[in-house]
Amino acid sequence: MAASGRFDISVHFIQLLVCCAWLVTNSQLAQSAPIKITFDGCIPGFANNKTQYCCPPPYKGEIVDFCPKRNMSKPLRVRKALQCLSGHELKVYTEKLDKAYTILRNLPDDDPRSLNQQKRLHCSYGTGGFVQQGTDNITIDIHFSWLFFPWHRYFIYFHERIIQHVLDDPEFSLHFWNWDNGFTVHKPKGARSGCYKRGDLLPPIYNITGMGQYQNRSSRTKLPGLPVDLGIVPEERDNPPTRPAEVVKPRNLATMHASMVTVGNTTRGFMGRIYRYGDYQVLDPLTGAGGLEVMGHASIHWWVGNTMGVVETSAGDPLFYAHHSNIDRLWNNWHKVPGGERVDYSDPDFLEAEFLFYDETATIRRVKVKDALDMEEFGYKFQKANDISWIDYVPTVNSTSNSTINSTDSYKPQVKQVNAAARKCHK
Repeated sequence: MAASGRFDISVHFIQLLVCCAWLVTNSQLAQSAPIKITFDGCIPGFANNKTQYCCPPPYKGEIVDFCPKRNMSKPLRVRKALQCLSGHELKVYTEKLDKAYTILRNLPDDDPRSLNQQKRLHCSYGTGGFVQQGTDNITIDIHFSWLFFPWHRYFIYFHERIIQHVLDDPEFSLHFWNWDNGFTVHKPKGARSGCYKRGDLLPPIYNITGMGQYQNRSSRTKLPGLPVDLGIVPEERDNPPTRPAEVVKPRNLATMHASMVTVGNTTRGFMGRIYRYGDYQVLDPLTGAGGLEVMGHASIHWWVGNTMGVVETSAGDPLFYAHHSNIDRLWNNWHKVPGGERVDYSDPDFLEAEFLFYDETATIRRVKVKDALDMEEFGYKFQKANDISWIDYVPTVNSTSNSTINSTDSYKPQVKQVNAAARKCHK
């Protein structure tokens, strides 16, 4: 009971901070300009009490603007729930992962498409390794703010394209680890397809020693039948306890309900704080991140541990990409959860923020946040899965509560509006 009580207090504390972090945002000087970076402005970052040297290799080519545009003559590719792959499909997908990650691990270290350089790019963006263009020394972090979801959508998308390239398979899709679904349920009435099996175990195809997608992870990930723990709190991150399933499963429901339904019932509560040109990095997730980022997302990183457990190396574990494929799915589905204010930011400083990524030809592509908001323009969609368990979950006295959440509607950030046409790509 004591452990449960501490969890209750921690989640309430997170809820309160997410609801009230607008005070931090409003106390900053609004610069009225979007954040941009250059790879030339890369410096050593800092995380976990040490300097991180993660800068990408020198680049002398042209930077090419990228705008996702769906090929309307082709059906959308489907990213599927890993736990529902079976038979021949599972065998083929396992072999493709093995081949792709073996190639990416063995590419020259200075090849920006290599798994090592993908890891380093995420490290630079996530540890203050890039200086905001136009400032002397103000660095950027794509975590703990409104940049989190669009940046990671692009990162997973370009990683997927790199895999398609090395496999010579343009239809390859990065299937998702459906860790938020802890229960097997009957297919909903009227549903034609979907995956309704539990997905809260580490996907076995990522745990096969000797395969390209294998990574040495914490010992808890090898315990048969042990579900993920979405209730890990920040003070446990360095050594998360291994809790039994009967404790974890109701806590996981409570965490997902809070991060997607109650804490996540406003734009700020889900997407994180406003982050403009001239704003300094937010180093404390509790004052910057949205509910899903600071709860379920972070807990998965800490639960998996080892390479995945720290920002500077997490993208070096192939499981990172299956994890963030699910984060991408949850962002897309958040808009459809009943109740609340579930729209992306429309502030021009959000929409016009720019990132740089390497594509499958090792060309640097410049992208804008506004072009990441329509997922289907990227040419994929997600298989339906069981979200209803955590949507309809009713918090109990020993789990999370939504008692502090309804007030978030009073704390909506005042953002400048732009018309819908401004969201679209313009070549």
